[in-house]
Amino acid sequence: MKERLTNNLGLKILSVVLAIFMWLIMVNVSNPLVRDNVEVSVEMINADVLEDSNLTYEVVGRSTVSVYYDVHIRDQNRITASDFAATADLAQLYDVTGSIPVEVTIADRDVRGLIDENSIEVRPNVVRVQTEELQRKRFTLTARSVGTPEDGYATGTIRLNPQYIYVTGAESVIGQISSVGVEISVEGANSDLIGSAAINFYDANGNKLTSVANEVTTNRDKVSYTVSILRVKALAVDYQVEGEVSDGYRFTGVESTITSIAVEGLRSTLASLNTLTVPGSALRLNGATADVVREVDLADYLPENVTVADGENSIAQVTLRVEALETRNVQVDLDQVEITGQREGYTYTFDQDAMTLQIQGLSEDLDVLVEDNIRVSLDVSDLEPGDYRADFVIDLDEGFELIGHDDVNLAVEEEGSEEAADASEEETESRT
Repeated sequence: MKERLTNNLGLKILSVVLAIFMWLIMVNVSNPLVRDNVEVSVEMINADVLEDSNLTYEVVGRSTVSVYYDVHIRDQNRITASDFAATADLAQLYDVTGSIPVEVTIADRDVRGLIDENSIEVRPNVVRVQTEELQRKRFTLTARSVGTPEDGYATGTIRLNPQYIYVTGAESVIGQISSVGVEISVEGANSDLIGSAAINFYDANGNKLTSVANEVTTNRDKVSYTVSILRVKALAVDYQVEGEVSDGYRFTGVESTITSIAVEGLRSTLASLNTLTVPGSALRLNGATADVVREVDLADYLPENVTVADGENSIAQVTLRVEALETRNVQVDLDQVEITGQREGYTYTFDQDAMTLQIQGLSEDLDVLVEDNIRVSLDVSDLEPGDYRADFVIDLDEGFELIGHDDVNLAVEEEGSEEAADASEEETESRT
């Protein structure tokens, strides 16, 4: 078999080449007709007929047709899809089935002589459309800033022109749109921005609806904008307090979840602003017997044209600390009393060695109170011999209050008198 195939191989190859050559000669001489086809997009015409009825349409299924035709084999490669025009007249819509006949014509005059127009066949010969109520809806435009301004700056007010836009399309498509707006880049900005931006459509979750843009029309394509870029500054918060606590209690201070807050505004406005003051009218004690908790929105106390910086929490939980006071008895040695105004020739004798003081204060302060923190003095410069109720001056550190103390009698006597001798003898006996 191998010998048969390879025997006279050159002659066999030559025979094949000659056969092909002869076939080409015959084809070119006879130039027979062949059946061919191209895929042509269908153009929908007279859409205004539906618009006049407040309707819109959507092609269901294929929007192209296959055009079959007879052409001489030598002209076959000269025919392209662009040589044909396929149209569907919406005025001929059959409402029951939604079908529209497709009409195909030869668009290129030079091609008309190459194709037998009677041989043209269109498959399918109709397109199907689905009609829907047309809706025109007004949307208020929103603005979204993209990026971050230069450090120390923040995005301020964004103004759009116009502030609203009309969108027209099928009800089902309009129903997908939750908002319409523009996106503006503020990346690295340190001064006001002016420009225009394309319109975007968003769903209820804020996701961009990219396909909707091709299914609706708007009364304008772009929106003009101005963006103010504001200076950012941190302000210390000063909480003022009004009112008094109930008797037996003490206000001990303010605690807050926010002690400073970042604000934004014009540079000229922020230049002299260092503190944000919350007035006492917002933080009243009003006879409190326990901690007072208030929720304060710091934004309410900012000057005009100054706002809380973007992303900053302005709601402060403010606690006015109120603690109950305690009263404790503290003994003071009367030998430690500072007596001023003593006169020569007089003796001054207390009827007891110690005095008990009733002192009120906070528990933790009373725990560290010692006698050295108490200063007791007595002025005797105006006293003549006799018995007196000692009128002590008692000084306590801040935070303590003297509620009362034991009555102490003071005997003032002249030296050498019988009373002084008895007193001296009694004092000696008491010491022994």
